[in-house]
This record gives sequence, structure tokens and C-alpha cells, in this order.
Amino acid sequence: MHILMIECNPNGVAGIANALELGHDVTLVSADPDFYLNASPLAKPAFEHPRCQVLKAADAFSIEALEALVKRVHAEKPVHGVATYSEYHTVHAASAARALGLPGMSVDGALNARHKHRTRLTLAGTGIRQPRFVHVQSPEQIEAAVREIGFPCVIKPSDGTASLHVLHLTNEAELARYLEDLAKVADYGRGVVRIPDILVEEFVEGELVSVEACVHQGGKIVNLGITDRCLSGFPYFIEMGATYFSGHPLQDELFAMNEQVLRHLGIDFGFIHTEYLLSKDGPVLCEVNGRLIGGIVPGLMKISSGVDPYLEVIRQALGETPEHPLPGELVASVRWFGSPVDGTLAEIDLGALKSLPGYHDALSYRAKGRAVSRLSKSNFDWLGHLVFTGSSRDEATERCEAALDNIHLAVNVGVAR
Repeated sequence: MHILMIECNPNGVAGIANALELGHDVTLVSADPDFYLNASPLAKPAFEHPRCQVLKAADAFSIEALEALVKRVHAEKPVHGVATYSEYHTVHAASAARALGLPGMSVDGALNARHKHRTRLTLAGTGIRQPRFVHVQSPEQIEAAVREIGFPCVIKPSDGTASLHVLHLTNEAELARYLEDLAKVADYGRGVVRIPDILVEEFVEGELVSVEACVHQGGKIVNLGITDRCLSGFPYFIEMGATYFSGHPLQDELFAMNEQVLRHLGIDFGFIHTEYLLSKDGPVLCEVNGRLIGGIVPGLMKISSGVDPYLEVIRQALGETPEHPLPGELVASVRWFGSPVDGTLAEIDLGALKSLPGYHDALSYRAKGRAVSRLSKSNFDWLGHLVFTGSSRDEATERCEAALDNIHLAVNVGVAR
């Protein structure tokens, strides 16, 4: 079978490697293939595999250009499935699948998930609990929107991801700095152009969790499990930990709400990651992501279930019925870590973690001598992760937290970057 991957993400390169191991052909379309080579140790051997073709296409973020490209690829070697693990490219994957007549999410459903203002506007009046919000389309409208919502509030680009440029605001001075910084952001890299739409939302206090689900072709929704989230302090929302498990006290309510959300948005295919804030009044929809959850969490799902969700994404794209990575008795948890300062990475040693109870793996994302940023603004500031398991959610998370004290990290400061 021939799989067309529309961009990817660093961890998702494992899915490409899995497909190649199974004997499939893979064509990766990317505006910047070097991004993966610098971010994933699996990328180089995958890209050099005889059944892997990497097409560098600077204009692939244009839907029109992408559709023309995928039709040329299909004419040269018939494509049997289209997939992506990239939040930025869910609409592109849906459009490519539609252009080739292959299984995929409806383009409208993908747009409703990808653009946060479309999520909010589509669900308004449905009875689904959401924050109060104002959708603005130019920076000149933001101050009025903030006054309407009031402080504290949360401001976010409609097409962002990884908590990038999402900020908790408490006063006018913070708002002015945010607007100044956002004005400098025209794109997110890899040819991804930022749209002007922005959401200003009321701040909802409560635990952040996500529901992982799989929507079969034909619209059947299967809720898989819950992922809890550990976040950094304000004003940014950096994800610092996660645990994939079953049995959350609000699981039944979350699962029922998730089915309503996906149906109202027209999300009719694929693995879906939907975030909820657990307010005092009940779950409140945070955002919907029309793709498999990112980061290392698919690895947690595999540890607990024995099913590799990266591979199931590809199997579903090929028209097969995916296996469900349902949480098992073994619970897996991850903690990410970063640097307290800007500088150059001098040393990182994770060896002491291997002797600790429940250790599964740990990984540094940066090589010695590379510039590192202070962990301060988004998930892109991560330096690495560690994964531990346990017989319960509490045991797995406690082991992760204790292990953080056993990381040896040295950063040279004052070095030209």
C-alpha cells in the first residue's frame, strides 16, 4: 500500500517507520524535511529507506497547490491512504483525501476542529458548555473584546497549537505586551501562515483533561480513555505532564459530552483529541483537535493498551477498521522538563532514572552544544521527557514527579546564541 503523509510531527515519525516496517510505501510531503531530521532520531533512517519518498514542497500549505501535488503523486504511484499527525495540517490531509476519493475526515469537520473560532461559533446555542468568548478578526478589535469578557481572561490565536501564544491576562499592561509580541508572528514555520482570527475567552478555573476518541468511517464514535494534564504556572499554559488512564470520576459525563461535541462539529473520521476544563459547574469544552494526541502520549497509550495508535492512524487511513488503544491495568505517565535559563546545553544525564521503580524510558530532545531556551512560553521549550508506569494513576504520576529530581542538567549561560 502507498501512504501519503501530509507533514507529520517529531514523535509521529514513528508512524512512518512503522508503516515502512510493514512493507508499505510512504511519501512524506513537507515544506521543511530538515525540521524532522533535527527533531527525531528516527527521521534519518526512515527518510533513507528505499520505500520512503520525501517531497519538499514550499507551497504545500496552499490547499490548491497541495491538491495539485497529490494528484501528480497519485498518477505516478496510486495512493491508498492519506494521513497526518500534525495539528497544522489536519485540513490539508482532509482536503487531499477528498481530492483522491480516499477515506478521511470531512473538510468542514476538519475546519471546525482546526480553527478555534469555528468550534466556538458552531457549538454556540447547542447547550454544550463553553467559556464566554469573543471572536475578533483584527488586532484593533482585541481591546474591546477584552473589556467585554473582563480580566482575568485567556487570549489565543484561532489556529495555534502546543499552547503557543496562548496567554492568561490580568491587566492592560499584559495585554499591550501580548499585542506587541503577536504582531511579530506571521507564521508558525514549515510554511504555516497564521490566520488573523483570535479568541478572547473568560478564564475557566479547573483541572484540564482530554478525551481521546476514534471516529470510524460512517461516524461511529468510540471514546477510548482520559488523559490528565499537568500545566505550568501563569501566564503561559505549558503542558508539563500527562497520564493516560480509565476511571476518571467524571468519565461518563465527559464521554457523553464528547460524543455531542464531535457530532455537532461534523467530525466524522479519525483519532480525535478533545480538551475539557473541569469547572465547579461541570466540564467546559476547551478545544478540539482533529488528530491523534501529540507529544509522547501515543506512547503512553501503547504501553497501557498494547496497541500502537500511530499505526492505527495509518491502518484507518487505508480503509481498515482500527484497533482501539483502550487503557489497561498498567498506567503510564510522562513528565516533560526544560531549562531554567537560556544558554547552551553543556550536559544532560538521565542515567540515574533507569534504576527507579516503574522506569520505562527517558529522552533528551537536544544534543550537547545546542542552544536551549528557558522553559517559559510553550511546549516548544521542552528539553526532554521521562516516562514511568504504575498500577494506578496515582502511583505512575508520583513516580514521575520523584524522578525529576534525578535529572542532571548543565547549561552554559552568557554564550552567544
